[in-house]
Amino acid sequence: MRLSAGFSTTMTKSIVLLTLISVILFMSRGITGPINSLYVASLGASYVVIGVLGTVTSLATILFSYAWGRASDALGRRKVFLTLGLLVIAACNGLTALARHYGVLFPLNFISAVAQAAYLTGSLALMGDLLERSSRARGRKMGVYRGLASLGFGVMAYFSGSVADSLSLNATFGIAVVLLGVAFVLALNVDEAEGSIGAGQGIGDNQGIGTSQSAGGTSSQPSRDTSPQVVSVETETPVASLPLSPLLVAAFLWSLVTGAVYAVWANYMVSELGYSQAQMSRLWALASLSEFPLMVVAGHFSDRLGRLPMLSLGFLAWALVFLGYVVLPGMPGILAVQLLRGFAYSAFTATAMTYAAEVRVRAQRGHASGLYNSAGGVGAILGASLGGALAQFAGFRLMILSQAALIFAGAVYLAIVALRHRKSIWLQ
Repeated sequence: MRLSAGFSTTMTKSIVLLTLISVILFMSRGITGPINSLYVASLGASYVVIGVLGTVTSLATILFSYAWGRASDALGRRKVFLTLGLLVIAACNGLTALARHYGVLFPLNFISAVAQAAYLTGSLALMGDLLERSSRARGRKMGVYRGLASLGFGVMAYFSGSVADSLSLNATFGIAVVLLGVAFVLALNVDEAEGSIGAGQGIGDNQGIGTSQSAGGTSSQPSRDTSPQVVSVETETPVASLPLSPLLVAAFLWSLVTGAVYAVWANYMVSELGYSQAQMSRLWALASLSEFPLMVVAGHFSDRLGRLPMLSLGFLAWALVFLGYVVLPGMPGILAVQLLRGFAYSAFTATAMTYAAEVRVRAQRGHASGLYNSAGGVGAILGASLGGALAQFAGFRLMILSQAALIFAGAVYLAIVALRHRKSIWLQ
């Protein structure tokens, strides 16, 4: 009992620290993210170059997310990827603040993306390691973890434009360095879950640690799945069928369309629609601030409705958001669009992160986390290039509408997969 209580205390401490680190990391993104494309443009870059910079970042994510995931599984530990990742990201932000030409951002963005891949892959796998001991409400708990990060992003995004207006664009990157330094110190105090990371060997391509309800069904009754099951040593919970490919397709499509639109969204709002930098960043903040409660709600409903139906619903919401940017770009319509964006982001993110954390047992969780991030990287690398090029040569509106059509097609695909998955469960 004492050992169990001791582990519970350590686990709670680690979850709290991981959550705080995530909040601070996203605060650093919030202060720089809304004005990033404006900063790059101020250094002489065209919209095409801005898109190419996003491509460089995504390429590094693709190459290294998978590698870091496999490495964390082989090493049996995740913490080193968190700490070193945060340290390198901080250094890259500091050098970005000193940049005098956009050319130096290419190597800095690449190195920062490599470090970010290490952090994101390691942190998601570690959170999965910790949450696997919880048999219920994984989606809601992941929603709290990720929702608080969005809250941190939103708070800083609200002030981002004002800081840029009153100080300078590059001053925001200096603030990010300080925040990342704090996150690094906290990461040094994270305690990883003890025990073999290799528990639960022999899992197949279509197996994971979720229930059929998590995968896409709506029933809370036991599945009639008669396929072989693997038992997690840590939780003594059966490992049920959970498809990986729909998650990877969803990550790819979501990263593609959001990468295309948000690579130049700030430029669209400021240059095309006439919003000030402060107004633009506050509209961004509105969506981000709404994500904390909506992320918790989305996580809860993904537990109840299933991962696949919730992903489909999120994609449908994204199609409406992009349509809103074209049809309702002015006040007060844009406020409703940004609130819908908060729901769309939450529905995808809370659900997909939980799905990625439970689709494999601990021995392969880093691998699955890396695949998830790599799939997103492939989408983002195409999206950033596509968005910048279409905005440059065809205009912002056509670019946004094309992404609305693409994400709607993704919603239809996920709905079909969810129905087929549910049918296959009940036929077994």
